[in-house]
Amino acid sequence: MSEERFQALEEKLAFVEMANVEMGDEIFRQQQEIEVLTKGHQMLLQRIETLQDTAGQDNEDDNERPPHY
Repeated sequence: MSEERFQALEEKLAFVEMANVEMGDEIFRQQQEIEVLTKGHQMLLQRIETLQDTAGQDNEDDNERPPHY
């Protein structure tokens, strides 16, 4: 194998290794973002459930007869 061809292959390998590291870093960053978004989503679902429970209690109070009846 010629020295030039060997040099070209080393350069390509270095580029692939660098791209692999960059992709790994990006995947790690995206996973952290997904975790933050998932936690936020769960908090919103809990808040909606709490609001629905509160609204359900308010509706029960609305169905009661006022004291003057």
